Amino acid sequence: MSLTIGATPAHAGEKLVGVFRDSSECERIGAHGIAHDWWDDYTCSWEGRYRYYFLYA
Repeated sequence: MSLTIGATPAHAGEKLVGVFRDSSECERIGAHGIAHDWWDDYTCSWEGRYRYYFLYA
């Protein structure tokens, strides 16, 4: 599942590029994006109120 919305203040300058149920899947896709030059860096952030990991890049 992927969702694109505006950045939140905690991740200013980064774009939300994915939403995942598992931390490992978020990390895998984040690393995949770096390997394919889609982004230079990424952060997987647990959002407890939604119970999902959000991938910012």
